[in-house]
Amino acid sequence: MTAATQIYYNGTIITMDKQDSIVTHLAVKDDTILAAGFEEIMQYKDENTVCIDLKGKTLLPGFYDGHSHLMRAGQQYVYFLDLSAYPLGNLYSLEGTAQKIKEHIKTKAKGEWIIGGGFDETALKEARHFTLQELDAIAPENPLMIRHISGHILLANSLAYQLAGITKDTPDPAGGCYRHDENGNLTSVIEEPYAMEPLFRVGLPMTDEMWQNSVEYASKMYIAKGVTTAQDGNVTQSMWDNFFEAHKKNMLHCRVQLLPRYPLGYMDLDSFENPKSGTQLTDDKYISLGAVKLIQDGSLQAYTGYLSKPYHTMIYDSLPKDTWTGYPIHQREKLFELILKFHKQGWQIAIHGNGDAAIEDIISAYEYAQQTFPRPDPRHIVIHCQTVREDQLDRMQKAKIIPSFFVTHTYFWGDRHKNIFLGKERAERIDPLQSALRRRIPFTLHNDTYVTPIDPLFSVWAAVNRKTAKGEILGEDQQIDVYSALKSITIWGAYQFHEEQIKGSLEAGKLADFVILEQNPLAIPKEDIKGIVISSTTIGGKCVYGTLE
Repeated sequence: MTAATQIYYNGTIITMDKQDSIVTHLAVKDDTILAAGFEEIMQYKDENTVCIDLKGKTLLPGFYDGHSHLMRAGQQYVYFLDLSAYPLGNLYSLEGTAQKIKEHIKTKAKGEWIIGGGFDETALKEARHFTLQELDAIAPENPLMIRHISGHILLANSLAYQLAGITKDTPDPAGGCYRHDENGNLTSVIEEPYAMEPLFRVGLPMTDEMWQNSVEYASKMYIAKGVTTAQDGNVTQSMWDNFFEAHKKNMLHCRVQLLPRYPLGYMDLDSFENPKSGTQLTDDKYISLGAVKLIQDGSLQAYTGYLSKPYHTMIYDSLPKDTWTGYPIHQREKLFELILKFHKQGWQIAIHGNGDAAIEDIISAYEYAQQTFPRPDPRHIVIHCQTVREDQLDRMQKAKIIPSFFVTHTYFWGDRHKNIFLGKERAERIDPLQSALRRRIPFTLHNDTYVTPIDPLFSVWAAVNRKTAKGEILGEDQQIDVYSALKSITIWGAYQFHEEQIKGSLEAGKLADFVILEQNPLAIPKEDIKGIVISSTTIGGKCVYGTLE
């Protein structure tokens, strides 16, 4: 009989297998699970087996990140000035934000770029963006750009525009824009990554060393929150290369699945002979291939999400008050063309869609591709899926399309969705997890890190409580049970990206990736789940965070 290298015992082990087994013992052989069960597992013990007493703690499969941007999370946390407003940060006004920027400028040389991130105007007292004139006054001798919390808006001062070669006559790129005032002059506001890219190329040119440092910083954050498989959902060629280089240098501390992005810095996707999601790209299974990533709209809190009905309240004079619905990134015909192309090539496809009109485009494109060129089990994905309607969920169920929900929106932006962006009726249905659960649609939860900090247990808390930052319950009928929420960050996460054969549950033959918690999320009040402490994180049988003592 094969001997175990480690046996874990005397705890609660939630396996997430098909039988929903909860056991007391787990045997591991090197980087693979040998068996899960009860006292009989001790038969795998020999004189070299290390027995680890869980001391009543709870062991779960390692958390599988449904969607985030690992490398750009590291970039933001290492190289950006944090300008986050409450509840993500401690800024409450434009005045306080401006003061923090000015203090930061004192540490920089004249002409040096100032890069900020996390700005959220609707969370501030003034509920507006800085004007161009205000930004010029804050940083008169430094180019300044500030990325919005959503990632779909960028603010820039005149020096930044000048150095990026952008003038009032610069044409808007498809799927983005440079906002102008009533006289045709540039404002501070830039919409969508396609329009932001020229400023980032000049203002924050990322070297290989910077990208690799970003990987190291972020992956340490992920394992501290129990994440054993992360995602980078928007990878350019440079980022792709630096993930592998960071891995060679032992700077990548968790597994990661890479989603090449289209287009911006887009890789030669036609060169992939077999673009099957879940394909292992390194021998140790630390890097795997994911879906090709596209974007079909922006962000609801940036007014660039694409809705079928107008936004509830418009706080900007520059946008029409009663008719504004946002806009699509790709025209419908172009989206259909792109999706059919990638679908025929064998790619799994993941498309960002927040507004229900964008989601309608995405579902229709997936349906068209599958009808035109039937494929077994493509598992195409709608990322965020914020305002998906009941009729759309019916079609997603039939087409086996997987939603990945950004459920912590209920906490971070729920109050503003209700009062500003969507109104009460639509806001109570954002991230309709219970509606998906009733249809037996396997879904995932995500933090969209860098947008919000990586924290799968906080997603579980949001899914079962749906509390806003002000403490109100937003859409009580969309709350789900704790066990289903845990599935969405473990086995359903692995299933979403065709990795359920090797990850997501604690079963013989799967990778020994797991997390140990100080408390059992199934046995405590659901309001307390977000406070559970991660005791340790193990990847491939090796403890990579915390301690097993």
